[in-house]
Amino acid sequence: MDFWGNKTNVTRESAQIQVSVYKKFSKEKRFSIALEFANLGVEGTKEWIRKKNPYLSELEVNLEFVRLMYYELGKMPDSEWVFYKNVMEEKIKKDWIYRFRKMMKETSLSYKQLALIGGFKNEDVLKSTISRGLPSFAKLAVFIHEKKLVQTGASHKNS
Repeated sequence: MDFWGNKTNVTRESAQIQVSVYKKFSKEKRFSIALEFANLGVEGTKEWIRKKNPYLSELEVNLEFVRLMYYELGKMPDSEWVFYKNVMEEKIKKDWIYRFRKMMKETSLSYKQLALIGGFKNEDVLKSTISRGLPSFAKLAVFIHEKKLVQTGASHKNS
């Protein structure tokens, strides 16, 4: 009850009424309500991250969420954060590569054409570069392509 007593525009009496209503619900219903409130907070925070960084993938949004809500608040030890970050960065790298190849297929671009556009010596150099991680120009191309798909209503799912 202390939580409610500290909130603006919430009287202790109204908080007690609300709690008494919740107590009449089954345990399953109370758990469901608590879960919905928790998910509302998580999704609200992720939406805030997306608005600040519209170019981030869902994996990158999740990484930033964990950084902000757990690591930065001291709820995740350094060792766990480093491990989680490394695992997620590898997944993010693979996701960008997957999305890049998907973009190539959807736009009928070849490695040879992209090597020429990107100023690479040849398509093998581009393939090798991409296998180590997507260059910034390629990420930009993917972002623009996916944004265009969303704007035109084309079928697109960010993996």
